[in-house]
Amino acid sequence: MPMPLLVADGRYPDELVVSSNATVYEFNPWEFGTFDPTVYGFVPLEYVGSKFDGGSIPDNETCVRGFDNAGFVMGTSSSLFNQFFLQVNSTSLPDFLKTAFSDILAKIGEEDEDIAVYAPNPFYNWAPESSPAAHQQELDMVDGGEDLQNIPLHPLIQPERHVDVIFAVDSSADTTYSWPNGTALVATYERSLNSTGIANGTSFPAIPDQNTFVNNGLNTRPTFFGCNSTNTTGPTPLVVYLPNYPYVSYSNWSTFQPSYEISERDDTIRNGYDVVTMGNSTRDGNWTTCVGCAILSRSFERTNTQVPDACTQCFQKYCWDGTTNSTNPADYEPVTLLEDSAGSALSPAVITTIVATSAALFTLL
Repeated sequence: MPMPLLVADGRYPDELVVSSNATVYEFNPWEFGTFDPTVYGFVPLEYVGSKFDGGSIPDNETCVRGFDNAGFVMGTSSSLFNQFFLQVNSTSLPDFLKTAFSDILAKIGEEDEDIAVYAPNPFYNWAPESSPAAHQQELDMVDGGEDLQNIPLHPLIQPERHVDVIFAVDSSADTTYSWPNGTALVATYERSLNSTGIANGTSFPAIPDQNTFVNNGLNTRPTFFGCNSTNTTGPTPLVVYLPNYPYVSYSNWSTFQPSYEISERDDTIRNGYDVVTMGNSTRDGNWTTCVGCAILSRSFERTNTQVPDACTQCFQKYCWDGTTNSTNPADYEPVTLLEDSAGSALSPAVITTIVATSAALFTLL
């Protein structure tokens, strides 16, 4: 049975932009916490809401339950409302609307109504030498992708978990028309190399820059990263990158779209199925074999098993060969691969309208 692992970024008091050094917190069915060296601790999820002090609940305090609610946790992991304030000035809205939205959203932000607040702070007085949140009465958290790690890879690259393979589905809205360009993988790779020590022993396969993703078509098809584990600094999972691509419909929705029609939902799910199956293997009849090879790759290495010819062919086809092309690409506007779409790709004007509408709706909440 799959084990859910959700992530959220810690946001320190008076901080607006979440940096790549932000503490990444993890929720699993049993614990809440982080492997990051800033905190490096977990608390039982069942008792989040209790008044912890230095990692334990004082004798004169009571145990509080009820915060280990799936909706509350998922809401924390997707708490993106603070991004409205950061993004509104980058739109083409008239200046008077930008000013109005900024003023309203700034007030909401001052009252912490745009983030997830965990009070009391379960890590109060924990790791005071390294954690800026150790002396805060509340722990503020936001969407786990605000540090650009829009794919929740962090829990899966911890050495303690010994993960062999990761299927990284990327539905990020990175480009002008809201398609992925590898930014999420780049962010995790760069964090693993960060000189501050925030990586804390994690290792990640080498990832090219975003321009290479577009120029070399790495965001149009599956790509394996980390095929040769001897080229990594430590134990690293093989990453099967599965970017959002219009097989049968345009699923490049804006991050700030507040609601979807049922038909849009259904088309997006249908397209997602084709993304991970390569159009039910119509794009590559050997795709399912190659998926199996990716799953077994690290096992082949550990056991010194000769790689089957079929897998060798798969790795030759899907493993990134190290080629880069960092020149600035033209606007990326893919068309549906298998059949005509019922919808159309989002244009910058439509995205601007969605952002404005979403901000207006948010101010009414």
